[in-house]
Amino acid sequence: MKYDPRIAQLRFYASFSVALYHLWTLQIIALPLFRPGWLGVPLFFELSIYLLLNRLDDNPSLLHYFKRRVKRIWPLYFLAVIVVFLTDKYTFHIDVSYYDLLLHFVFVSFVVKPFSFNYLFWSLQLEEWMYLFIPIIHRLSEKGKFYVATGLIVTTVVYSYFAVSQPYPVFHLLFFLPPFWLGAYGWGIIAYLTKEKNNHNIYYIILGVLITSYIFTALTIKEEVVYEFLTHFLIYNFMLPVFAMLINNPPKVLKKITALLGEVSYGIYLWTLLFQELYGLFGIPIGVAVAFLTEFPLRWKEILRRIFIF
Repeated sequence: MKYDPRIAQLRFYASFSVALYHLWTLQIIALPLFRPGWLGVPLFFELSIYLLLNRLDDNPSLLHYFKRRVKRIWPLYFLAVIVVFLTDKYTFHIDVSYYDLLLHFVFVSFVVKPFSFNYLFWSLQLEEWMYLFIPIIHRLSEKGKFYVATGLIVTTVVYSYFAVSQPYPVFHLLFFLPPFWLGAYGWGIIAYLTKEKNNHNIYYIILGVLITSYIFTALTIKEEVVYEFLTHFLIYNFMLPVFAMLINNPPKVLKKITALLGEVSYGIYLWTLLFQELYGLFGIPIGVAVAFLTEFPLRWKEILRRIFIF
């Protein structure tokens, strides 16, 4: 698959939107404008399966695939897990145990003990498990891929409807479990299957309408059940296919810096929440800086080659 800086830029937008969302969740800047920012997470998931299916087209070697995943993900993941564990334990004095740390090391805390670290490792662990299934999905026929995608999408539609009907403490738990997010992978498969067929721009209008609707809902709806139904069920499930169309026809690159930031978007996603908890608003630029310091040395040749070819 030819490198597309527009996709890298999308990854930056996704990571930055999550950072803005955490400004709201941490009540650093409690603007309803930031509440849709969590939607950067399913955009990440869609981009992930879309890109990996395409890369398996280019090189179907499983050894190459898993070696690349391990080199790309594990160094920063394990470093961040240890840093967050030590920060939670000795700075925030949160009751975290070495058992919690072990669950993170084997990528199962997101289902065994979802809130052992008050952090975003749950999404990275879900990604790790999906990495095992993506090569299997890739080997299916187009019809088989479509059936898998449909199953994932229907699972999320049904599950999210059930989740938003529950009292908030139950919904909060269900929100972080895999069925809520599987539809994003389903739409990522659809994006892969339709990559040669989508060349119109109406989805930009739809995307704007959905985000505006979300912000309007956040400003006007006070009843929690109604709010969750409109945002985490209705708007969410409409947003996922729009993301699929967006991936197939991304916006033009604004500047090389946005593509460069996209190349370290994994680090940005990984580090900004920790530094927002420590330093508030200034945590975002600090997190970006730490992302460069920790991710760029691991991939500097690849990143520079990509940035200078466009």
